[in-house]
Formats: sequence, C-alpha cells, structure tokens
Amino acid sequence: MNTCNLQKNVFPEFFGNINHELYVLSFSRFCEDLGSGMLVALIPLYISDLGASFFSGLPLVTRAGLVITVFGLFSALTQPLMGRLSDRLDRRRPFILFGLIGYTFFSFLYSQVTSYEQLLFIRLLQGITVGATIPAVIAMVTHISTSETRGKAVGVYTTIRGVGFGLGPVVGGAIARYWGFDAGFYFCALLGVVSLGLVTFFVKETRGSPEPVSRKISGKKSYASVYSLAGAMLMMMVGIMMVVALLPEYEVRLEASELSLGVAVSAYIFARLLFQAPLGSLSDRIGRKKLIVGGLFLSAPLVVGMGYIASVGQLIIFRAFQGLLVAAIDTPAMALAADLSDGSSLSSRLSIITTAQAAGMAFGPIFGGFLAGYMTFVTPFYACALLMLLAGFVVIKKVEEPEKVI
Repeated sequence: MNTCNLQKNVFPEFFGNINHELYVLSFSRFCEDLGSGMLVALIPLYISDLGASFFSGLPLVTRAGLVITVFGLFSALTQPLMGRLSDRLDRRRPFILFGLIGYTFFSFLYSQVTSYEQLLFIRLLQGITVGATIPAVIAMVTHISTSETRGKAVGVYTTIRGVGFGLGPVVGGAIARYWGFDAGFYFCALLGVVSLGLVTFFVKETRGSPEPVSRKISGKKSYASVYSLAGAMLMMMVGIMMVVALLPEYEVRLEASELSLGVAVSAYIFARLLFQAPLGSLSDRIGRKKLIVGGLFLSAPLVVGMGYIASVGQLIIFRAFQGLLVAAIDTPAMALAADLSDGSSLSSRLSIITTAQAAGMAFGPIFGGFLAGYMTFVTPFYACALLMLLAGFVVIKKVEEPEKVI
C-alpha cells in the first residue's frame, strides 16, 4: 500500500499547505486522547467511591489533586530523558508505541483497583509511559513542517487530537452516570488498542532537521528564550489543571452532576480547539511573542473570576474563554520553541516545553487542592493569577523571536 497516495485520497486540501503526513499522525492520536480526556473527568470523581488508608486524613479535593499530580509529575520527569534518548537514537515511532501500550494496559487496571493507594500507583506508572511519547510526537510534527507553516501545523495537529480530548470528559461523564466507572475504564482501554493499531499500520518514522534560526540569537540566548517559554507554559497549565482538582467542590457548591461537570471541562477544550489553528496561523504572520504575552495577561483576571462562579452555566462560559486564551499561548509557544531549536537537539529542546506542560499538570491540581482545602476556595485562583502576570513579564524581558531565514 502506498501511504502517500492513501493520505492524498483520504485527507482533502482544505487545510492548506500542510504535509499530509501530519493528518495521519493526528488522527492516530485521536482515539488515545479521547480516552485521556475521559480519565481527566472520571478519576477525580471515582476516588469518592474508593477507600483509603494512608491518605484517609486528606480532604477529598486534596486527594483528587494528588492523584492527578503524580501522573503529571512522572510524565514531566520522563520527558527530558526520553527526548534526549530519541535524539541520540534518531527514532521517534518506538517511543510512541511504548507509550500507547502502557496507556492501554493501565487504563484497564483502573477498573480492578480497590483502594485509593492502588489507583495512585497506577496513575504514576501511566504518567511514565505517556511521558515517553510526548517529545517524540512533537518532534514528528516539527519534522513535517517548515518555519513558515509551523504555527499552523502545530495548531492543526493539536486541534485534531484535541477533539478527542474535548469529547472525553462528556463521554466519560455520560458513561459513569449510566453504566458506571468500570465501563468507562474498559472503553478507555479499547480506545488505546485502536490508537495502537493506527500508529502501527499508518504512522511512519520521520527524520529531518528544521531550518536554522537566525544567527543573531546565540545558543545561550536561545536556551534562555526556551526556558522562559517553558515558564509561561507551566503557569498556564497550573491555571487549567487546578480546576480539575476542584471538581468535587464545584459538584457540591453548584449542585452539579457528573455529566454537567464533564461539559464544563469540555467547554475549555473545544474553545481551545476552535482557535488553535487560526491563532497558530496568525502567529506565523505577525509573530508568536505578541500572542503569548497577550494570552498570559488576559488569563489573570479570568482565573480570579473562576473563584466566584455561582452556577454550572457560568463555569462553562469561563472555561470556554480560558480555552481561547490558552490557544493564544500554547500553539505559538510550541512553534517558537521549534524555531529556536537546531536539528541535532530538536526533541531535547522541545522536551523543555512539554516537560513544563506536564509539570503544570502535576503541580496545578495539588496547588489548587491544598490551597482550597487548607485555606479558602478562592486562594489558589488569586495565587495563579499573580504567577501568570509574572510569567508574562518574563516573556517580555527574556524571550527573543528569531528572524525568518530567507
């Protein structure tokens, strides 16, 4: 079978001047991200039905934050190691397959746990396997794009796979409500099998180097820019993920069902999906730094407002606006980090950004859970807003955007 012909026949040209291989890779991840989105909604609510021994004294929101934190933490620790190994071996596909096998196996194991501690350990192991895939996938996207189309390519990729992640909380909430949590975990494992098959048969290995960035930016300044972008991504993910740990509290405060909270989670994701590709394309034309700074500054008051939400409808609206602003930060930042990378260290450089994202996923829930559980409910929202403002000023001061190489 000729994969290139298959891509041309299946995927139309309406996405513009993007390599067709990008769509094969994106759709191969759709199913896995649908399951991952389901787990984001299922796990914090599932722990309410589990007994605990060692962690029994912690508030429910803190336990919810901790179980999400271990996933993000061990994913973050894994990514730089796997990024460097991927660069050294010049291979990416094996890392993706390994991660999908782990995702599938551990998704099934969630249905077999009998205590909170068991679930916590399985979530830790799943974070390690999923973390192995992330630098490899982003490197693949970079290999099949150019500096003139990279923002759009990253936006298209994250939009396609993000549709699955956006549907996940709604699907997971519905399955949990009508068929139970175990059925949700079985379905996540099935989605992992499908995704594994798609990668095995339709995704090819990629090799190549992006164009060199302007020589006006030295290696030292380039790394400073990437680390500053990573700080912005960290703050962004803290603001997003701390809300997940607060879902049990929102459930009580707003008298909300699992399904309505799943819709609220998905509102953020779908708004982000809607604007990722357009804002990525806009960053290709006007520059990436402007969008990143604007997104950070506008996110600060929005995060504060989420601490005073009085209905599920308000939560859905706020999360939708949050998705729009995250699209203005995430896609341009990833594209800019790729612009600042050289071919020999692409996965390693990009892993700095993806590690910051994973660290935000890890720190955000425990950040929100502890501050809300031991201080006041609105405390984490104010603290996160201040950190976002600080990140915006750091990006203004430290990030240098390379000139286009003609």
